[in-house]
This record gives sequence, structure tokens and C-alpha cells, in this order.
Amino acid sequence: MTKNHRMTRKICSMAALVCAMLQPGCREDRVVQGNVDAVDMRDGMLFGGTLKSINGSYGDDCTNRSGNWSLKVDPNATLDNAELSVILGDDACVLTLTELHTTDGVLAASPSMTLTTSYKMSPSEFDDPVLFYGNAKLSAVSFNADFTLTLLYSDDPTKVTGDNTAEFEVVESGVAGDAVGVPDYTIDTSTVHLLTDIDQVVVSASGSIGITAGMVTGETYVVADASGLSTYDDIDTAYLAGTPAALGATVAAAAFGLVGEDLDAAAVKRTLIIARTENGVASYQAFEITFHAATVNP
Repeated sequence: MTKNHRMTRKICSMAALVCAMLQPGCREDRVVQGNVDAVDMRDGMLFGGTLKSINGSYGDDCTNRSGNWSLKVDPNATLDNAELSVILGDDACVLTLTELHTTDGVLAASPSMTLTTSYKMSPSEFDDPVLFYGNAKLSAVSFNADFTLTLLYSDDPTKVTGDNTAEFEVVESGVAGDAVGVPDYTIDTSTVHLLTDIDQVVVSASGSIGITAGMVTGETYVVADASGLSTYDDIDTAYLAGTPAALGATVAAAAFGLVGEDLDAAAVKRTLIIARTENGVASYQAFEITFHAATVNP
């Protein structure tokens, strides 16, 4: 091999290295994928066909993404556009739901839905005359991991209205065991969202309860399907009957097991028990949370 040939190969290798380091088009971006949770709240058949996929568009600030995207509802669906994906951590990317594709054709959302982590106060209409109503949200918009698009659809617009959200009432108590300090926390239920249907049955639980430590910290927690726990024995028995989980800054709404509960039949109560254990002796702080029926606007 001649000197010129060796020099040519060296220059090409260096150029390839510079491209890989500096040019966005030379690297493969890490992406997160979306999946769909479609909640059918129909009283009867809304349309002759079956829901197959969801169509939408990328916002102007989405990195390396533009135009339209699609997501499968039916695993066997043929998509109208490339499958939805977002660059990992691209929290400036805004997604909009524009259409639903059924076996009878594509139905436009009126209005289109800009997707956030909350349902819209009013649902969108599909087709003219209206065949059904829909509402949607994302599990997260930080895009630090794969995410879920939850779609509610119904022939009754009040079943998919964003203000069908239950309210909460919290009662706090604490009990000490043999001089072990009682955990000292405050909780915030404002970011828990329970969506109910027209019959006040919970169809979706999202968000989490925020937990802020005081002077005495705990290590684990249990969510008990119980209420009226007023003595040490009551709380200790309920805690030991559960499966303790490591305590962090939040407790997910899903941990309360509320989907399917009828809030109109009776007040639904859960007790969040935080435990501190020293030398095998536990003290507890308990928060009894009452979930009330939502106020549904006509």
C-alpha cells in the first residue's frame, strides 16, 4: 500500500469520527414509545366499525420530529403514519390528537386535542353528525420513559368530561410503640385525579399523593382498604395485613385500588399507613382518605 493510500484512509476515518461526534444526522437518537389505554364507556354501539388506531401531529418544538404520527389501538392495525415516538427527555415536544381511525374510516376530532397529563374540561366530537365523544391525556410529558395515551370514548359527553373528578377528605392520626417516635409527615392530594363515569364509577386514577417529611421519618407504607383505625392494635393489624413498600416522595394513585369503585353507592375510604420501626417495634402515622363522588356538569 502506498503512502498516499494510507493517508487517504486516515483522512476518511477522521472525517467519519468528526461526523459521528458533531453531526445530529450521524447518530441514532434514543427515543421513547407511546402505547394506548382505550377506555370504552359506551352505552351501546357508537359506530359500525371498530377503533383501530389514533392519529395526531407533532408540535413545532419536537426535536427531529415533524408532521403526523399514529398509534395502534388494535395490535393488527395498519397505521396511516409512522408510529409515534419522541426523543428521550424532549419535554418541549407537544403532541396533538387529531383523528381516530376505525374500520369504517378516519374520523376527525373537533376540536383537536393538545395532549397534557389531564383530560380536557370538554370532550371532542367525532364525525358530523356526532357519532361519539372522546377525551385523552398522557401519563407524562417529560418523555423520560415510555408513556401511555389514555383515550376515553362514549356516546354520552358527560362520561368523558374533565370535571368528573372526585374530591378528597383526609383525617390524620398517629400511634407510638414503646417510645419509638411517630412519623411526622404531611400529604398533598391535589395531584390525584380520579375520573368517574355518569354512574360515579371510577374509570381512571392518575397522579400521586405527595409526601413531605417532618422531624420524624418513616421507612415503609401500606395502603389499607379500611377506615376508622383509631388504636395502635387497629393500625398495626391493618399494616401487617398489607405488603409494605419503601416510602418515597409520592404514593401513586394506582396504589389505592380505586378503579371500578362506585363512589355514589357509599363513601370509599382508604388508609395510608406510614411506619417507623426500631428494634422490631413500630410506630405509625395514618391518613384516612375519603373519596367523594364527583360533581358532574350536564
